[in-house]
Amino acid sequence: MAIPGYHGRVLDIDLSTGNIKSGALTPEDILLYLGGRGLATKLFFDRMEPAADPLGPDNVIIIASSPLVGSQAPTAIWGYMVFKSPLTGYLGGCNLGGNWGRAFKASGYDAIIINGCARQPVFIDLSPEKIEIRHASHLRGKNISESINLLTSQSPGSRPCQALVIGPAGENLVKYATVASDKYSLYNRGGSGAVFGSKNLKGIRVCGEEKIRISDKARYQASLDQANYLLKQSPITRRLMRELGTAGFVLLARHLNMLPHRNFLDAEPDVEKVKAISGEAIARCYLEKADSCYECPIACLRQTAIKTNDACLRCGQGPEYETVAMMGSACDIYDLDCIIRASYLAGELGLDAVSFGGTVACAMELAEKGYLTSGQSGDLELKFGRSELLEKLVELTAYRRGSGHLLAEGSYRLASACGHPELAMQVKKLEIPGYDPRASYAQALGYMTSPTGACHRRGGYAASLSLLGGNKGIPRFSLFQSPITIRNLQNTGIIQDSLGVCYVTGFAFGVEPWSRIVSSITGYDFSAARLEEIANRVASLERLFNLQAGLNPEEEGLLPSRFAEIPIMSEGKPRAISRENMLQMCRDYYRARGWNGNGRPGDSYLKAMKVEPKKAES
Repeated sequence: MAIPGYHGRVLDIDLSTGNIKSGALTPEDILLYLGGRGLATKLFFDRMEPAADPLGPDNVIIIASSPLVGSQAPTAIWGYMVFKSPLTGYLGGCNLGGNWGRAFKASGYDAIIINGCARQPVFIDLSPEKIEIRHASHLRGKNISESINLLTSQSPGSRPCQALVIGPAGENLVKYATVASDKYSLYNRGGSGAVFGSKNLKGIRVCGEEKIRISDKARYQASLDQANYLLKQSPITRRLMRELGTAGFVLLARHLNMLPHRNFLDAEPDVEKVKAISGEAIARCYLEKADSCYECPIACLRQTAIKTNDACLRCGQGPEYETVAMMGSACDIYDLDCIIRASYLAGELGLDAVSFGGTVACAMELAEKGYLTSGQSGDLELKFGRSELLEKLVELTAYRRGSGHLLAEGSYRLASACGHPELAMQVKKLEIPGYDPRASYAQALGYMTSPTGACHRRGGYAASLSLLGGNKGIPRFSLFQSPITIRNLQNTGIIQDSLGVCYVTGFAFGVEPWSRIVSSITGYDFSAARLEEIANRVASLERLFNLQAGLNPEEEGLLPSRFAEIPIMSEGKPRAISRENMLQMCRDYYRARGWNGNGRPGDSYLKAMKVEPKKAES
């Protein structure tokens, strides 16, 4: 019998041959890697050849659930996906909320492994009774909403279904295409949609009502009561996120000189202009109601509406902070109508708003400096501030038309094609999100050491300590404290991703309540110390894969030279991060992790972590 909280089954699908196998999830993998991100990383590491082409049939997709998903634990609805990123060439990892994670768990499986490539468009139909690979030619070219509606409305039986799909951007192999369960519940960084597209996999439909067992129901209920109480006591999770959503951080980020401006040339967009794209402006002029992922008590999502040219209302979700920062101030755009319309369209076509905004900002700077020719830009006259181009650029990119073909490759390849790769604001070719690293040295280090490239989620959300840290805050410009801070934040993120819970809960409480909940569900002692050990193990496995895939940390793992050469003003002083400081912080971070000075987990450390490296690493 499976450990409580798990079904004990892993599904293995080869799209090339059509073979479908169901295997057992071993107790050892559960105890060492827990679920979600940890389990997905372990399954990926065991099966994936690091040198494989990210857009070839040998790339492996892993989607994994966790023991908390299927319970009543607050926010426990997230699923995690791991793949080799076509944008970076290294580990790709992202999570997704909404309704998908819970529906996948109810299908009776803890993880799904997908490799190979179908000869024609297909979707996977998954339920406890039957698994099929079915033709999806009728879905070719359909956007996210159309694809989901077609799959869920045509599902067999009376049980509700959920679908996970790609849009045209994924079909056209845009290197930062997303996979979505609705327009704004996305596996959204690193190009998961392009990996689906390369396999001719339009989506996955899941249907089921499988339940999980709870080992100690009395302890479980008491643990739930404590976690829910803490969420209600925090002003951030109780009020701020519900009233303004993540876009409520826009004005605060500007105040802290953290909001990107003009492709990170500075962090001082005009305050009055920023007010026009703030969470307050969204709430005042566009908000229909607060929304949430499945049964989430925080409700940080925004249901918004905007008038079209013919006076009709067009509805959607968002925009989130990252969308406002990267499509807005990073491009010197402050027309909220244009930002919202572009974000709606990006969601429908399946584009990552962070990478799209960062790539457009890069293109605008290249064009203004004369490095992007009119032929390359499709005679669009790209310039900072051209808000009327945003929606058009989304469409061109998703369909790889005209200048969209270059934009679809991401900022690094775009800037390299123009002879100026230094103008791409990225780490490991993944675009930097909406927090200027010069405004937080800890966040800068997080971008540099994130296993997936410049990601504030995988790298550790240090910006939150500056925005809302309270007594958890550290000095923003401490080279000494940043390495330990980032290791701790990254480990917390790994634990949250492995439990399938939302990072926003971290504003209300730490790891201990989760430890009590997962221990009561499984019947095993997942103490805070044990969860920390799991996080260290997962971080080491992620690092090993990237090193095997060819990562050179001192070449690809540092911030672009702009952040060393052009200071911003913050707290009355010029702030920049020299290359020497970048390297020193990385070395101190490696030491804090217990790795070697070059960032490689050593043999003795791996043995202590119970990690068995592949032969190439031994």
